[in-house]
Amino acid sequence: MQLIIDIGNTLIKYYVFDEGVILDSYHDPLENWSLSLQKIKKEFPKLKSAIISDVNGSFINELQEALVPLPFVNCSIELKLPFKTQYNPPKQLGQDRIALLAACQLLYPHKNVLVIDIGSCITYDLLDQNGIHQGGAISPGFSMRFKSMSDYSGKLPLLQPKKEGNDLVGTSTEAAMHSGVYHGIFFELHGIISIYQSKHKHLTVILTGGDAQMLSKPLKNSIFAHSNFLAKGLNHILAMNQIS
Repeated sequence: MQLIIDIGNTLIKYYVFDEGVILDSYHDPLENWSLSLQKIKKEFPKLKSAIISDVNGSFINELQEALVPLPFVNCSIELKLPFKTQYNPPKQLGQDRIALLAACQLLYPHKNVLVIDIGSCITYDLLDQNGIHQGGAISPGFSMRFKSMSDYSGKLPLLQPKKEGNDLVGTSTEAAMHSGVYHGIFFELHGIISIYQSKHKHLTVILTGGDAQMLSKPLKNSIFAHSNFLAKGLNHILAMNQIS
């Protein structure tokens, strides 16, 4: 029985796996990480190991201390992984991206896969049919685009992303901002996917991340991944790096 820990910028997600099957999961605000962990350790006393993916870094030392005596590893490019990367230097590849690539290799082996994670930033990563990570791209996500417009202008308000009602032609400042962010991201995704598809035959496109649901318009030939997609990648990495 394994514990998977995914620390994002606003939420911490815990998953309890047993032989590849998710027994339970917990999604909580970062400030509740300790209470959630205590609850999980009490409910699942037979946990044997854990893996951590952390893009936040604000309480990693406290979390590691709280896990003791449970053996754990931090997701890292230095672990044994189911793929190779051409990223240079490899250590700059984020833990969340490593986990997503591992999930791609696990669930879509021997295929060309473009995984797109739509969160605070939008990351694009290409894994080819030979299990080689070719690299990708990073651009601002929904909230970051709204925040930058507000921060770098004198009068534009700070808006929150919304899924519905983003008309192409905005008839107010707020509507125009929603249109610009939503359609800017939509056509960015559409254009990048189209270019990758022209270069890689039978490309599988995976959309994941907390803001993927903001896209009310479907992207042709894309697959919306379940919220546990990254967790499955982490569990796969943990299985490849057995600890006790």
